[in-house]
Amino acid sequence: MAVSRPIGSRTRLAVLVLASVTLLSIGLRDAPVIREMREGVATVVSPVETAAGAVSRPFRNAWRGVTGYDDLEAENEQLRAEVAEAESQDTRLADANQQLSELSGLLELPYAGDIPQVAAQVVSGPRSNFSHAIEIDKGTDDGLAVGMPVVTGGGLVGRISRASGSTATVQMVTDPEFRVGVRVAETGELGTARGRGRDEPLTVDTAIDPDTEVAEGTGLVTSGVDRSLYPAGIPVGEVTSTRDGSGGLVLELVIEPLIDVDRLSYYVSVLRWEPEG
Repeated sequence: MAVSRPIGSRTRLAVLVLASVTLLSIGLRDAPVIREMREGVATVVSPVETAAGAVSRPFRNAWRGVTGYDDLEAENEQLRAEVAEAESQDTRLADANQQLSELSGLLELPYAGDIPQVAAQVVSGPRSNFSHAIEIDKGTDDGLAVGMPVVTGGGLVGRISRASGSTATVQMVTDPEFRVGVRVAETGELGTARGRGRDEPLTVDTAIDPDTEVAEGTGLVTSGVDRSLYPAGIPVGEVTSTRDGSGGLVLELVIEPLIDVDRLSYYVSVLRWEPEG
């Protein structure tokens, strides 16, 4: 008599699965025998599913990575936009604070006294390294005229050299053609300060006795003498050094302006002041 071959594990698995599916399909899911069979099938099938899942997982993850790339990139772009917006808001806030600070400084000019003032915004800086002028957004329509002093909270910037209805040009103290009468704050000595060019100090090389002792750091202000182009007391600069001038006949002062003309970015004040006579 022929002996049948033992049923292999694959055959047993197929039979169990088929029987489970068949019984489940006829609605006997809650019968004890069905539960036992399901548990048996689960015991056999689970290792196979686990192994299959382990093999396929990298492919599923890779597929998710490919299909989800656009979403991640979109989120990344949104985050970049939010960061840029926050940085922009910080920049605008800092700019507004700086403008407010400059305007507040113009409201408290102790040297201006009761001289009427016109606040103006700087709309254009020096056009080249050889330029010594800035443009402001106020002009004759606002009561400005050629020759009026232009200042900030720090001191003298220059004077109006040209004016139209709504704009004006300001000649700055660094211009080699610029002249202003000054007084040494500690000694009362008078002289004339002259521009020497951009990024260069001013010099006072007239009228100061060569025996006068002027210490480094001494301040100079506009003299305000009769028929002066500027009212008295506007800060101009500080002495950085002294030397003999005109063959030893006068003391020459080297002056650092109080105003950094390269950083006049916002507001200045025009003093509506004209010399008498």
